[in-house]
Amino acid sequence: MGAGLSCQAQTQTQTPATLATAGETEAVIYSTLPSMTVHRPEMAMDANEVSYFKSVYGMGDGDDFTVMFSRPVPLRSLRISTGNADGDNLLTKGFVEISTDGTRWSKAATFNAQGVASATLQNQTIAALRIKLNPNSALPSLVLREITLDSPVKVTHVSWGAGRAFSDYSVAPDLKEWARKADQQMDESWADTAALLYTDNFITPNKVNVVYKSGPDVTGVAATGGGEMTVNVAWARAHPDDTGLTVHEVAHVVQAMSAYDPVWLIEGTADYVRWVKFEPQNFKVNINPKTATYHDSYRTTAAFLAWCELNYDSRLVSKLNRDTRLGAYKIENFKKYTGKDVDTLWSEFLAAYKTDPVNVITPPVAAADRPRALPVVKAGTSVAVDLSKSFNAVGITRNGRTFGADNGFDSGGAAFSGALVGKTVTAQGVQFSLGAPDMNNIVAARNSVIALPRQKFSSLWLLGAATEGGQRGQTFVVTYSDGSVQTLSQNLSDWFSPQGFPGESRGLKTEYRNLGTGIKDPRPFSLYTYGFAVDNTKAVQSLTLPDNPNIKIAAASLAH
Repeated sequence: MGAGLSCQAQTQTQTPATLATAGETEAVIYSTLPSMTVHRPEMAMDANEVSYFKSVYGMGDGDDFTVMFSRPVPLRSLRISTGNADGDNLLTKGFVEISTDGTRWSKAATFNAQGVASATLQNQTIAALRIKLNPNSALPSLVLREITLDSPVKVTHVSWGAGRAFSDYSVAPDLKEWARKADQQMDESWADTAALLYTDNFITPNKVNVVYKSGPDVTGVAATGGGEMTVNVAWARAHPDDTGLTVHEVAHVVQAMSAYDPVWLIEGTADYVRWVKFEPQNFKVNINPKTATYHDSYRTTAAFLAWCELNYDSRLVSKLNRDTRLGAYKIENFKKYTGKDVDTLWSEFLAAYKTDPVNVITPPVAAADRPRALPVVKAGTSVAVDLSKSFNAVGITRNGRTFGADNGFDSGGAAFSGALVGKTVTAQGVQFSLGAPDMNNIVAARNSVIALPRQKFSSLWLLGAATEGGQRGQTFVVTYSDGSVQTLSQNLSDWFSPQGFPGESRGLKTEYRNLGTGIKDPRPFSLYTYGFAVDNTKAVQSLTLPDNPNIKIAAASLAH
């Protein structure tokens, strides 16, 4: 697609006025129609009539194919050819509109019996163009063979735009703020929705035309189909906080189903997108266990799908949506993906709901993420753990010392300054003893087993940090002299980026670090303390570190 849009170079002498308009632009495509990667949208503008865009489904009079430019483009003429090489899917009942600002449109050309639209525009400057059908017309598939523009401006790149809504609230100007908020929510949710409802080689629509309507024949709340989303003006006025309904409708745009079946799953998936993914803070599961069914649709089905994902298959919604899109959905697919039939899953969901209706779809909090208070240490009771036999890396060096690019605290040529960290660090009432500079003085965790003084203590303390970014959900295991074990979970901040994890506090902050080249890196780096309560009725024996060399331990202590 590097050649971009077809723009024929002219051999005529350019006038100063022409030169003033020459330059480059980029084209961004928006379409209400889905396609496949083999006939993706950019192929309509690749200067090659052998390749072409082809929609997966039929085109209606609410659909369109829109091209927007990064800067206005002066056009001498345009020509758009449609249909495949066999003359099928010719667009003969449609037209091309152009716009100077991307909002107001005027007809520039109509398609003839050969499926071609052309127009002489005499250097008229446009910001966008779009292709539409005549009212009450339909086409089995939109096939755009090539969009050719004759312009002094070169289109250097053609891309598929990020999903967005194009709204018209002109019949209800009082809903301007409602529409603005709805547009923002639709745009924000679009990319995540497309990722969730992804299918290999299937390109979902990236545009919907939102129309606000009133009257007795208008849908009660909102409805989407044929490239348009209709919002009931009366509903929007009566529900100023319900702009999220448009997120549900965007899910339908992205679903891009060939058939509205099964309705309960399609609508339940759309509500899953809105309530579970986009605004969970406003979603309260509220069902009647005596009468509800998994196929009740909307919020009930959304809650059921969320529970199934939480407990069985985290990609269940994506898989079921793919199956429905491709016409391969069967109720047995629930068992295929979860190992249990849908009725068994529903029974388990109801039991879980009865037990804890508030948290039935709340993801469990990982042990390392749970808030906890640091142990309180009695003054003067801390005992340093001898790590000398476990040290396996040099993480503290003297200033000016050179060392290899694969050495240091980060195993990447950087280390703490011995002049700044000193021999001991006191934090949280605990004293830590550090190793001497320029020799092995830290433990890079590799399932290392550290011997502990065989005594009874109330708390275990570590001084260390992570490298290569924060390291989450790390497991430390305390073994007691009676053979029992205690598992400790901890997130550790990177030595450059403190994240304030539960159980973590800053033990030492240095003004710089030493680099292996012998110079200083004048940025702050930290060692953090990690405190854990241990069973004070048993004597400790050893501590096993995680199998993660990005976890670096500089010191350890035990205390009462």
